[in-house]
Amino acid sequence: MTFGRADLFTETTPSEYDADGYHHRHVGEPARIGEIARAFREAGYRLEMITCEDRRAEEQRMRLVYQFNRMDTPDRHAVFVDAPGEIPGASAPSVASVYPAADWFEREIFDMYGVRFEGHPNLQRILLPEDADFHALLKDFGVMETPENGQT
Repeated sequence: MTFGRADLFTETTPSEYDADGYHHRHVGEPARIGEIARAFREAGYRLEMITCEDRRAEEQRMRLVYQFNRMDTPDRHAVFVDAPGEIPGASAPSVASVYPAADWFEREIFDMYGVRFEGHPNLQRILLPEDADFHALLKDFGVMETPENGQT
């Protein structure tokens, strides 16, 4: 079985499941992630997870990764969406209205990476204290400056 909505993506490629755990890889536009999520839900797919990649050093962006799969016949899809904007300020539409489980994934990404989800029903920190002024999974979190004399 395969998800037949290639029109939703800017790029779609088959993938080697044994090598990377996905049957298909897609790249989508952030503005269309709600439409993409609805199409997967209507086709009987479950949202397995959402995570984030800090690609600021190499590509000056944050990338969201959505994973959809079927329970009856495995057909795992990875959907990659770049969250536009700087940290803080990068954002993407929430899919919590389509997949209620996205609520927790999006809150964790907000907490740990600083990406905001527009339309989220309760976007607040989930792991760190409310008054934390950092995002612990950013690659530059906790990186100390090298002293001018080069000694540590």
